[in-house]
Amino acid sequence: MEIIEQFLRSKTNNQEDCEDSIFISDHFAAVIDGVTSKSTKKYNNELPGKACSLLLKQALEELLPTSTAEQAVEFLTQKIHALYESMGLVEYLTINPVERAAASIIIYSKFHNEIWQVGDCQCLVDKTHYTNTKKIDVLASNIRSFYIASELKLGKTLHSMQLNDTGRDYILPILQRQVLFQNSFQKSEFTYGAIDGFNVPKDEIKVIKLSNPKAIVLASDGYPMLFETLAESEAYLNKIIKEDPLCYKIYKSTKGLKQGYSSFDDRAYLKLRIKAAN
Repeated sequence: MEIIEQFLRSKTNNQEDCEDSIFISDHFAAVIDGVTSKSTKKYNNELPGKACSLLLKQALEELLPTSTAEQAVEFLTQKIHALYESMGLVEYLTINPVERAAASIIIYSKFHNEIWQVGDCQCLVDKTHYTNTKKIDVLASNIRSFYIASELKLGKTLHSMQLNDTGRDYILPILQRQVLFQNSFQKSEFTYGAIDGFNVPKDEIKVIKLSNPKAIVLASDGYPMLFETLAESEAYLNKIIKEDPLCYKIYKSTKGLKQGYSSFDDRAYLKLRIKAAN
C-alpha cells in the first residue's frame, strides 16, 4: 500500500476533540468515525465516540493479517466489550445502548484485497462511490430540515440558528431512540451496524471485493461527497458550508455548522494506491 494523501480535521478546530481516526499498517488501512455522543457518559475521561475511536485504532495493531471481515469485526467488538467489563458496565449498557462507546469503521485488508464497512463510513474505488447511509439518518435529517425551515419562517436567522441549532434539539429524541436499532438482531428497515462492544449482525458487515483498482479512498461521513483528490473533496465540502451552513437544503444532515467551527462534522480522508503483488 502506498499512501497518496491523508487528512484528519476536527470540526471544532481543536484536534484534541476529533472523534475520527486514521490507521495504517503493513496489513490494514482504516478510517474510524467515533459516533457523536448523545449523552454525557465518559470512558477514560473521553466522550464515547472519541474513546471508541482510540481503542479501535489500538486494537487494529493486534488484528491478525489473515482475519476475515467477520473475524475482524468480532475482534474489535470484543475489545470494546472488555472496556465495559473492566468498568462493570455490561449489564447497564445492554439496556442503555445510548451510553455505549460506538464507532463506524471502514477497513482495507491487504491480505484479502477487500474493503469492509460497518456503519456509515464511505469509500471511493477508482470512480465508484460506496456509501452505507442509515435510513434513520435520512428520516432525522428531513425532519430537521423541515423544522429549520419553519423556524426561519417564524423569524429566526441563520446566524441565530448556528448559535443555537433548535433543529438539532428537535430531533435529539429521535437520535437517542435510534440506538435501539443499533446492532439489533430483530431485523427492521431502521437496523444499522456499529462497533459498540455488542455483536454486529452479519448482514451489517459490508464487504467490497476488489479486482485491480488504481487507487482507493477511505473516508468518514464528514465529507458530503468523495472525489479522487483531497483538494476536490475539501472544495465540495467548503461549497456546501458556504451555501448551506445549517446543512438543511443542499446537503441535509442531522447537524449543521456551529458558529466558530470549521465544519458540521469531524472528517478523515485516506487515499491509497494498491501495489500489485510481484
